[in-house]
Amino acid sequence: MRRPVIDALLHWHRDFERTDLPRKLEKLAVSPFGFFRGTYFLFTASLPSRPFLRAAGPVIGDIHTQNYGSFRAITGRIVFDINDFDETTEGWYEFDVYRLAVSLILAAEQMGHRLGDGVNAAEAAVREWIASLARWRHTSRQRFEAVEPMAIESRLLAAAAVRSREKFIGSLAELSSRGCFVFKPGAEYIPVSAAIRQSAAGALPEFLRHCIAPAKAKPRRYTFQDACRRVAGNGSMGRPRFAVLLGKGVREEETLSSLRLVEWKWSLDSSLDRKRPYATAERAEQVFEATRRFQLHPKRYLGYTHMLGLGLQAREIGANDRRFSTADLAPIGRFEDAAALFGRTLARCHLLGSMGETGPREVPLQLHGNEEAFVHHVLRFAVASAAEVHAGHAELLRNRARVEEQWRPKDP
Repeated sequence: MRRPVIDALLHWHRDFERTDLPRKLEKLAVSPFGFFRGTYFLFTASLPSRPFLRAAGPVIGDIHTQNYGSFRAITGRIVFDINDFDETTEGWYEFDVYRLAVSLILAAEQMGHRLGDGVNAAEAAVREWIASLARWRHTSRQRFEAVEPMAIESRLLAAAAVRSREKFIGSLAELSSRGCFVFKPGAEYIPVSAAIRQSAAGALPEFLRHCIAPAKAKPRRYTFQDACRRVAGNGSMGRPRFAVLLGKGVREEETLSSLRLVEWKWSLDSSLDRKRPYATAERAEQVFEATRRFQLHPKRYLGYTHMLGLGLQAREIGANDRRFSTADLAPIGRFEDAAALFGRTLARCHLLGSMGETGPREVPLQLHGNEEAFVHHVLRFAVASAAEVHAGHAELLRNRARVEEQWRPKDP
């Protein structure tokens, strides 16, 4: 028997950072889509015991519209890809498709589109996932380089390229003395104690030993400048999370343009595998390796380290990080185009993540003659799951005072 939504919510977050949970509650309460994004552990409990397809391998896990976007890759190019692999594990490929389809229905509602518009977008994503697997099932990693971007993908990349890294870093950091920079206190970048700063400095060499950097970079020369606690995300909000400011290693020459900003976040095992939050010792490295496989061109300064007894997955926080905004997707035609792009990108990630294995390459063969049945199966699940999300969100709103009481930060 499934645990009531509020009981499950409180149980799941009992060991998370209490100082962050009031803000997380605001994000969960703002809309059914916000609730959906922040409660992947509830979604996994609703998945069917038997899939339609018998195809399994490395999956993304928590895939939804806000986990796609642009970033600057190690090649120096700005690329579009899936950018969050917190919940990656081994599983049935179609479960990723379910998650994406539900997110499209809920995202469409949040933008003011009709339920039918959201279902049409979900259908576009599912069909493009199937078509892309069939089109690319024999494509090598190198051959993916030649795939032309969709028009809506090019539009996002052009918008992301406008931002300057120096201006971006300058909005977050300031000079404290010659060659030394510190974070500006803010709502998302919160000062930490000297002891935590020292721990971050001590964890830096492990990160620099194996992080993925551009060809001409010399990451082992980078030096610690400052660290702070970072409050961000939705589902992962409440996990220990730090922003670390790095210099290029020549103190007298440090400027805003020479600084790097990376994020270190506590790695938890996927809730597809666990019924409660749990972190195995090697989880951060697992997320790192999975991300390298899934992304065609990995994000710069992808890596991992250990600090305060925690395994921390790492990545750059960049000026060119950008997700689709509501304005980008407001016309329904553009939203359906984006949904097709999401399905296409998911197929590419599934194929890249299983190179050298059968993975999802057998899906087009399994579906031959049954494509319509599979599309209908996914859409039925997605509509029913979206209704469950609405019910869970309504339950949260009715019990918000109880959650606020449980999540109130403790007195120091």
